Order: sequence, then structure tokens, then C-alpha cells
Amino acid sequence: MQHIRARRSVITSVMGAAILLFCGIAAQRASAIPQAAAAQAGNAEEGRKLFQQVCSKCHAPDGSGNTPIGKAIKTKDLRAPEAQKLSDAEIFNQIAMGSGNMPALADAIRQAQADDLRAKVNDLTAYIREMGKKQTGAKKP
Repeated sequence: MQHIRARRSVITSVMGAAILLFCGIAAQRASAIPQAAAAQAGNAEEGRKLFQQVCSKCHAPDGSGNTPIGKAIKTKDLRAPEAQKLSDAEIFNQIAMGSGNMPALADAIRQAQADDLRAKVNDLTAYIREMGKKQTGAKKP
């Protein structure tokens, strides 16, 4: 009987440790998205300029992804509802950290300082929102 209690105690301890570890990992991943920076309003016009310089070769000037590179790597249409339904924090994180074939903005703009990078990503996020507002022919989900 004591052997069974000891085994249950070990199992309970291991499960508790696993839950705490999982919660710690989840909290760390959640903190990877810079909520405060992503919540700041960006300048859509500055975002447009940066988009034309850095992003349009894959995403196309209109955000459609309709470029030779964009078609080859299956770039998503930034004007489409699927892209527009992402939160600003999710868009911010994808731009800042990269996603799939897309490099992180820091890789594209190596000389940028951290504050400048945040501002640039916020500007791009604002411009991507403007694309969604102007889109008339985006595919419906």
C-alpha cells in the first residue's frame, strides 16, 4: 500500500513539474510578441515607403504577392481577409521575426537600431492595414 502511495506521489510530482514547465514555455512564447511595441500606431505613409523598398519585390507594390518571386515562394496576399484578420501583434511579430520564406525585417535592414526597427515595423503594420481597406478584389474566405 505504501509503495502505491509513493508511486502516486512521484507521478503527481512529475505531472506538476510538467505543467509548470509547460506554463513557463507558454509564457515565454507569449512574451516574444512585443505587445507594447505592436500596440503603437504606425505611420502608414512611412510604412508604404519602406514596403516599396524592402517588401514589394516579393509581395508586389499592391501587396498581392503577384511577382515572379512572390509566385515562386507562394507569398500570401496581404490584402486578403486571411492576412487582415491577424492582430497587429501577430503582423508585427511576423515582420520583425520573419515567417517561413520571409526574412526578419532586421535581416533586411541590418543597420536599424532596436527603437528604429520597432517604428519601422509599426509603420509597415499600418500600411498593411491600409492595403486591406483599399482592397476591392481580395478573395473571400
